[in-house]
Amino acid sequence: MTSPNLNRTSLRELFAGANKNRPQTTKVMELDAAIRKHVTPGMTLHFSYSEGRPMATSNALVRSFAGTKPGFTVISAGLVSNQAALISEKIVSKLIVSFVGENYPTPAPNKIFQKAIDDGDVEIENNSLLALSQRLAAGAYGFPFALTNSWKGSSLAENQCYMTMPDPFGSGEDVGILSPLIPDITFVHGLAADEQGNIVLSPPFGESEIAAFAAKKGVVATVERIVSNEFIERHSSLVKVPAHRVLSVSEVPFGCHPYAIYNPFEKEIPAYVEDDKCFREIRTAARSPEAFSNWTREWILDVPDHESYLEKLGADRLNRLRGKAVGDAWLDDLESEKVQHISLLEGYDSREMMVIAAARMVEQKVIQEGRMIIEAGVGLANLAAWLAVQRLQQEEGIPAELVAEIGLYGYLPKGGEPFIFSNRNLPSSKSLTGVEAILGLYVGGQHNNCVAIIGAGQIDAYGNINSTTTASGRFLLGSGGANDITSSAADTIAVTQQSHGRLVETLPYVTSAGSKVSTLVTDLGVYCKSGETFELVLYYQIDGQSEEQVIENIRKNCGWELRISPTLKPAPEPSADQLLRLRLFDIRNDFLKYSRKQVNGEDK
Repeated sequence: MTSPNLNRTSLRELFAGANKNRPQTTKVMELDAAIRKHVTPGMTLHFSYSEGRPMATSNALVRSFAGTKPGFTVISAGLVSNQAALISEKIVSKLIVSFVGENYPTPAPNKIFQKAIDDGDVEIENNSLLALSQRLAAGAYGFPFALTNSWKGSSLAENQCYMTMPDPFGSGEDVGILSPLIPDITFVHGLAADEQGNIVLSPPFGESEIAAFAAKKGVVATVERIVSNEFIERHSSLVKVPAHRVLSVSEVPFGCHPYAIYNPFEKEIPAYVEDDKCFREIRTAARSPEAFSNWTREWILDVPDHESYLEKLGADRLNRLRGKAVGDAWLDDLESEKVQHISLLEGYDSREMMVIAAARMVEQKVIQEGRMIIEAGVGLANLAAWLAVQRLQQEEGIPAELVAEIGLYGYLPKGGEPFIFSNRNLPSSKSLTGVEAILGLYVGGQHNNCVAIIGAGQIDAYGNINSTTTASGRFLLGSGGANDITSSAADTIAVTQQSHGRLVETLPYVTSAGSKVSTLVTDLGVYCKSGETFELVLYYQIDGQSEEQVIENIRKNCGWELRISPTLKPAPEPSADQLLRLRLFDIRNDFLKYSRKQVNGEDK
């Protein structure tokens, strides 16, 4: 028998041929057709949560099912913005969620969601972000339950999907367990996919990868671009959703709009930033059912498909969103005239004082207690965390690192855009991962060394926090990652504006238990735990008022019996540099509301 001549060239050709002969079936189809083919009334649908949010898919679902009352159950870590049309058009009958409302650029209730929930038109099961991911993971792995450190001591523990059990290995501790979540279909938006449906996700990854394996039927995917097999092979490390889990894939440029998408590698798939104008229009429309119905009619129901939606937005607008995602384009938002105006502002107001006082408390935790991970919650709390980390790294030489719940580690925020998940901050990250890594390990976990700073809708003297339900039973926002953070972080600082309705004696709902909340910073002063309850340790000086007058005002705006530290003292005033940095983060004035002239706590 003669041996074949198997030299390097022939061997390369032999195995290259095997690659060329791979099956080339296509799952590519138009988005609305994919919805009609794969989605049927009564299904449980999961909108995955990551840097790439399937917002175009939400619009397509509304177009396909408006007026039919299909009775969908929707699972979502965050249901936001234009997704309110799922409620107003009666597409959804039940929500399994961690957050419902508006989150860009600031968190706020959405009246469309609120009314439907308050009136009982939509059933809601409140979850927290990490717990929701853990439940999806249990569904994906086929486990009968998920383990969790979240929810203990909170109202969320009353959910039927949660219980505790004795540690079967005999530690004597009770273990929190959650029932699994198994949606029928998961909606994913990625950067790219080949025709077979191998999906390249945009980092950070949220919970999309696990969600793809949890869905009973599979994934209906949208992507910015359909690409070649060779492209997928080059970027296989970012292929988080494999083709065998994908039912269909649709090329949908700007599929996250009005949210952004980040591209860490190839210029041929343009990234884009958040559409601030669109968010503001939706927020304004959501103030009344009639206005939002008109918005939904104009932007979803009367628009035949996503391509027509993009045409309506216009090429100039879309190109601007892409242009702002490139390199140092973020500097364009720091216009010289605005920067000059901010640099000349006199004084400061109570909100700015609160943020700077909170930043100082974060710095104190790092310098005095050795905390090295700083979790930034959404809202004024993230501005405080940003200020603290910038000063710690640049002035103190301390490598404390910022993390954010959807998967950011070690990022350094830029000026001009205060949204915590802005994609202009992503290139500075030392790692881009997902919800379970950040909230389960970096913030929680056996060996975490994290100080977290979060906002609080209401808080009691024990540090318990409510961001879910008002005393009258009206829905607010939900937990997001807050419960997971306060359950597991080594230490937590809460931030809120002070009033009798925010600092309350008894909470109507405990979103987050307060045993690990050590510090409360308000726009009137700073409180630290002494024993189990807070006492006032710092107050903010106000020109023309004595210490007694300032303390009396704090007392009037505190819903519990005010305790005062024997070492009470005035807080140091902000420096000009701190104020300038803070205002440059929020140059649009989304959070701070600074005026032309301010004097020690009051606008003038």
